[in-house]
Amino acid sequence: MASTDDRDDAHAIDLTTRVRRRVLPTVHRIKEPFGGFAQCLQHPDEYVGTIQYGLGQFRSDLETMSFAPEPIASLKIHRDGRQSAGSWVRRPSPFATWQLHVALFVTDTDAVDVFAHREYSWLRHPYKHYTSEGWDTHGGVKRMRALLSEHDVSFRIDRLD
Repeated sequence: MASTDDRDDAHAIDLTTRVRRRVLPTVHRIKEPFGGFAQCLQHPDEYVGTIQYGLGQFRSDLETMSFAPEPIASLKIHRDGRQSAGSWVRRPSPFATWQLHVALFVTDTDAVDVFAHREYSWLRHPYKHYTSEGWDTHGGVKRMRALLSEHDVSFRIDRLD
């Protein structure tokens, strides 16, 4: 298996994501003995689909859909070892109660696997957000698939074994 850095095009991964990949594993090791976390495994039920083109172009699509990069999110680790190549959120307003959170993973073929969930916004409800209260995988996946379709962003849904 290729390392995450070998798989990802260094130019496509933004500075915030590179910093998060370096810092959050250490923060996680410090927080974990106290019941905290700074990284977590990406749950396969959050799989939205795979975008057939590169990360740079898909980031532009996310911006068009009113998503913004989210530096304050745990680092997601795919079950095959890949680290997330970006974390994005969509909120109706900065202090909305809910947010749609999307995690991206670059594939070996320069496609992007998209995962999503709906959750309390950490800006408005930091404790509920951190404890995963109200976490909605099904609603997040459904909403993200609808947004992709509304914006004519083609995606395929692969079987995740």
